[in-house]
Amino acid sequence: MSDCRIVCLGDVMCGDSFYTIGHGVDSAISKYSRNFIQPAIVDYIKSHNVALCNVECALSNIGRRENILRTIHMRGRPQTAKYIADWGIEVASVANNHIMEHGYDAAVDTVKSLQKAGIQVAGAGKDGVFLPGVQVAEVPLNDQIVSVLGICLLKEKYAYDGGIDLDELLRMVKHLSSQGRTVVVSIHWGDELMDRPNIHQRKIGRSIIDAGASLVAGHHPHVVQGVERYGKGLIAYSLGNFVFDCFLEDTSWSMALSITMSGGDVVDWSYVPLVKDKEHRPLFATGDRKTSLDAEIRRRCDLLASESSYDRSQESYETDFSSRDLKLRRNQYVWLLKNVLRIKPVYWPQILWRPIQRRTKIW
Repeated sequence: MSDCRIVCLGDVMCGDSFYTIGHGVDSAISKYSRNFIQPAIVDYIKSHNVALCNVECALSNIGRRENILRTIHMRGRPQTAKYIADWGIEVASVANNHIMEHGYDAAVDTVKSLQKAGIQVAGAGKDGVFLPGVQVAEVPLNDQIVSVLGICLLKEKYAYDGGIDLDELLRMVKHLSSQGRTVVVSIHWGDELMDRPNIHQRKIGRSIIDAGASLVAGHHPHVVQGVERYGKGLIAYSLGNFVFDCFLEDTSWSMALSITMSGGDVVDWSYVPLVKDKEHRPLFATGDRKTSLDAEIRRRCDLLASESSYDRSQESYETDFSSRDLKLRRNQYVWLLKNVLRIKPVYWPQILWRPIQRRTKIW
């Protein structure tokens, strides 16, 4: 059986967040179109047999109203689906906590746009219309089929679980692997901004490999977490942000994970660290920056290398988790103040009103 090379990328959010309205990802994509991703990275992605990402926004104009912040926050445009395909991405999971941000119709429209662009979609439920039931994205190669499943474990207002729960996912993984498929699971889980997975994640990730999956590709924390070999498979707990508007240092870099498989077994893997420019465009890390990120990625992987080192990292997990909200809010306010003149005046009352809307569950 011939080798298969898969590249997994981090979160792809193609809109402007409320704190980057007018100068976020959507604004940059409108400027550069398909050239938003530079040729060297596109060539790297296309050097693989399969490229997978998590699309964490609606790509739809349904319900969009210019100058109404709520309707444009974290919303990409339908034509961006074609750009994503041009970048070499063939499979996208939409099982995450933002796909329903702009309503059911916009979510369905997003799936249609991705499929029309030639992208296989996982995690959109039965028939790709967010009904209960599994959706499998299948990529046939020369002598094997790569089957991709998507699931979201977060129970949030705008989340979609992928149409299945964890038990159903494990049964489907067993079924597909018993048919000789190479099974990949894209999973939305964990805690934002944490540099390591929690104990619950590790148990779930290993149970998915035990069920017969070859690869677990994690998303949601928006920062890179470690990668570990387990059995004949590989678990990447979080790949960070591939395309996202970022204001924190730790969310402004990610990694592209390259995996070589043979007969469903992981035989080799490597990563490439990526950074962002001022217009949120991913770039290959170079020089001293690459050296420092390589060391940091190794540190995060080493946390998983032995049970004792992992146990020590968990002792401070709750404390670190509690402090991350304060860090996020503080840096968010600093970012907004630094960019006050870049945001249209019409949005400022809406930005200031947003925290109240969030607390009252309106947003």
